[in-house]
Amino acid sequence: MDRTDRRLAARIAVANVLSLCVLISACQGPAASLAVIDPVLAYLAPDSIKIFSTVAQEILLLPATEASASLYATIDTKAPKIVFLTPLLASEIDPILSRNDETRVMYLGNARPKPNPRLYAAVYSSIDAAARAGSLAAAEAARLKAELPADSPPPSVAAVFAGTAELDARSEAFLEAYRAAGGAGVPTIERSAQGFSQIVADRLKSLDIRVGYIAAAPRDAERWARQAFDQYAYLAVEYSLPSQQKSSRADSFVAWDIEETVAALRQNLSAGDARIDKGLWKIVLNDQTNGNRR
Repeated sequence: MDRTDRRLAARIAVANVLSLCVLISACQGPAASLAVIDPVLAYLAPDSIKIFSTVAQEILLLPATEASASLYATIDTKAPKIVFLTPLLASEIDPILSRNDETRVMYLGNARPKPNPRLYAAVYSSIDAAARAGSLAAAEAARLKAELPADSPPPSVAAVFAGTAELDARSEAFLEAYRAAGGAGVPTIERSAQGFSQIVADRLKSLDIRVGYIAAAPRDAERWARQAFDQYAYLAVEYSLPSQQKSSRADSFVAWDIEETVAALRQNLSAGDARIDKGLWKIVLNDQTNGNRR
């Protein structure tokens, strides 16, 4: 194969890879900027495509297969100076930064990358979600208290934190935020390192909880909701991307605020302030219950 044939073969290989992905021209972001959206985020948070179109000139929707090949084929073709990466692409940060000394990377997700003078990142933490939930619980308890006779005790509040990660830090963040928001009484806090626990669920069910928060793995969250709280409790559940939770028992979700997080990262990028910030969280009402304001 001569040099011309090899070049032609390389171009055909790149074209075949690019045909597996979708490249969208956004025309709103800085010149030579590319936002790369992993297939899971595109499925669970389709609005993220529109959000990233405000900060990137082009949007690359990666396929479920050969994602890495599609990513680097596009980078080789487009030569972006700014690359925006979504949660599942944290492992691509260092390889992209190492390709040259100019490319800047913006990343949001729940993996904490190594600092780099050309990296602008926001990391979502369940500790911050718990703090957001503590403020919500205080406000909801106050709303319920206002509906009761003046001499009634405040509604009972509880939070359950399951799994092995940062149990103490998450529960303390919830309590601190609850107190800071003027929450009445002392919430019941349950920790379950092994995940779902029927013993803990039964104990919570016996307490007549009116406001509850659940921070657990998605596979366990609904089980906690149905077995630890009765149907009259107001429930908030931590779900990073809750759009697919159509049958959830939750009244509201503590979810990633991708729009505000991207806006904050864009501000840092414009200012040349490379750093790792906190990802922002928001409260999303469950469309099936309209917040189920009981």
